[in-house]
Amino acid sequence: MAKKRLKDELIEEFEMPMGPMIDCMMLLLMYFIIAGQIKTQEKYLGLLIPGGGSPSPGIPVELVMAINVAGQVSCNGQPLDAPADRELPTVRAKIKQCLSLFGDRQPVIIHPQPKVRQQRIIDVLNACAAVGVKNLSFNAN
Repeated sequence: MAKKRLKDELIEEFEMPMGPMIDCMMLLLMYFIIAGQIKTQEKYLGLLIPGGGSPSPGIPVELVMAINVAGQVSCNGQPLDAPADRELPTVRAKIKQCLSLFGDRQPVIIHPQPKVRQQRIIDVLNACAAVGVKNLSFNAN
C-alpha cells in the first residue's frame, strides 16, 4: 500500500486487489457457460393421455389391447396370441388391418391390468411400433 503525506498526517491509500476478483469472475463465467450447455434431450413418444371429452366424429373405433395378469393380450375382448409369444404376430396383423382401413388416425389403447409384467407391455408396444401406430395411449383404470 502506498502512503501519502497530507499536511503532516500519514494517510494510507486503499487499493483493491484485482487478481482474485478476476479469478472469481472467470470461474463463475466458466461455470455458467458449462452448466448452460447441459441439456437433456427428450424424445417425442406420440402418446395420447385419455381426456374427459367426447370422441369427435370421423374417428374410427379404437382398438383396446387389454393385457391380463397371465400375459394374454386381447383386442376389444377377443383373445389373440399365446401368453408366451413375445412377437405377437396376430396382434400385429390385427393392428395392421385396422391401420390399412383407417390410416394413421386409428387409435390404439393399451389397457394392462395392475399386476401385469412390464415386459408384456413392452412386447405390445413393440408390436405397435413395428406396424407404425401413430395414435397410441394408455388406460390404467
